[in-house]
Amino acid sequence: MTNLHKRNSTVAAISIIMTIAIYNWFVTPHTQYLMAEQKYQQTMNSVENKDKILNTELKISNKKFENLCKKHEQQKQMFFEIDKAKNFLSSIQTTAEKNGCMIENLRFLPSREIVTGSSDIKINQYQTNLILFGGYGNVVKFLNTIQNRPEKVQVDSINVEMNNEKGYLECSLAISIYTLKEHTDNVKNK
Repeated sequence: MTNLHKRNSTVAAISIIMTIAIYNWFVTPHTQYLMAEQKYQQTMNSVENKDKILNTELKISNKKFENLCKKHEQQKQMFFEIDKAKNFLSSIQTTAEKNGCMIENLRFLPSREIVTGSSDIKINQYQTNLILFGGYGNVVKFLNTIQNRPEKVQVDSINVEMNNEKGYLECSLAISIYTLKEHTDNVKNK
């Protein structure tokens, strides 16, 4: 019986060793593979979620950028281009006459640079002082004509008095217009 017992013990030991070996050779690698696959899927899901979040943030940023560009373009329209500013200023007397007013005094002040705090933007102010005569309706029509344009014409001061000697309103005006020059050398377009 001892022999039989030894034999059974040996067979049992060999069976246990074989079971452990088979488990280690066939099951353990697959378990590790499955665990690696699970980690891979978790990583991919995390990457996909981050990608969705980043794409959403990018779309929001692009929309904000587009809105800022539109707002910038709208704001730029308030400024005169240099040539248009010269044409506007040189045609003030003609514009007044077309609206039934007469200019008695017209004075152009030297342009001055408005400090913006940015070296990429240069804004110049052009101011004109004038005295014109005309009926109330004509003066209002003249003001509407010079201000009814995309570029901003700012009335800095206005003083209206009745000139009994000539029978018209005497209107002293100070108006300003602004030009904008942007240096876009550092800006890259898409």
